[in-house]
Amino acid sequence: MKKLLALLAVCAMMLCSLTACSSSDGGNKDSAILKIGVLQYMQHPSLTESYEGFVDGLKEAGYVDGENIKIDYQNASGEDSNSHQICELFEGNNVDMVLAIATPAAQSAVNVFQDTDIPVLFTAVTDAEEAGLVVSNEAPGKNVTGTLDMPVIYDQISVIKEVLPEAKTLGILYTSSEPNSEIQAEEAKAAAQSLGMEVVIQTASSSNDIKQVVESVVGSVDAVYIPSDNAFANAMATVHATAVENQLPVFAAVEAMIAEGAIATTAIDYYELGKQTAAQAVRVLEGESASNIAVETQEECALVVNKTFAESVGVVIPEEIVKKAAVVY
Repeated sequence: MKKLLALLAVCAMMLCSLTACSSSDGGNKDSAILKIGVLQYMQHPSLTESYEGFVDGLKEAGYVDGENIKIDYQNASGEDSNSHQICELFEGNNVDMVLAIATPAAQSAVNVFQDTDIPVLFTAVTDAEEAGLVVSNEAPGKNVTGTLDMPVIYDQISVIKEVLPEAKTLGILYTSSEPNSEIQAEEAKAAAQSLGMEVVIQTASSSNDIKQVVESVVGSVDAVYIPSDNAFANAMATVHATAVENQLPVFAAVEAMIAEGAIATTAIDYYELGKQTAAQAVRVLEGESASNIAVETQEECALVVNKTFAESVGVVIPEEIVKKAAVVY
């Protein structure tokens, strides 16, 4: 009987030991899953493409959502207060990294995480230095890095002159509350003036003003240019309808905006920009400090045209331009 009891005691100890090991192994597995909080400022195709490129880029590098990483994707619906609250949520959930998509989202993330050791990456940001995200693009100086969507604006304005060589006055429209848009607008103004065009600038204070702002330049400009502006990008259906009604040629900075109602641009590929950001994220996940990784830009932009929209506002895109285009709508 004593032998039997002793044997049962040994079996119980072995069972407890196995259970503990199993629990310990499971704990180690869970702790190995890295948590990445993703904050997208608003719903728009270009920003979503950046997110999709980021996820696919991580996957190609062996970081798969649901396996060795867990992505918590949140959308701020274009509200700065939402951005800040989401970042605080990420902080409370002890994320290992944050990806912020668009300038306002990146500013919220940097504000919340600047005094922590959590790295912040950004994408779809026009000017990281001007937005206060980094000390410099070459040496961020903070636990922050990412990719810029600043296009070669001179090339975009040159496309306008190629399509409309007789254009003398260019309207530049953007949202006054978006610093990245103001930066682009100033560069566009300089480019237009260097190409011999006069410039009329009109701004919207919110998306509610966009139809009125577009209508305000009808009759006083030969064409309109809209930079990579979140509010205008989200209201391209309104821009399209107003432009067609008033036969107003509209050009824009982003391919998604061209697809929805503008004539042509040399465009950033936001999906590839997201993958470029993922490559930076992998370097951070594998031990590099974000502060030592230079902010990057996309080197090559592709010509995109929308023949259908152009014809709807009375513009015929020269065939030699159409032939050069990488994408034709």
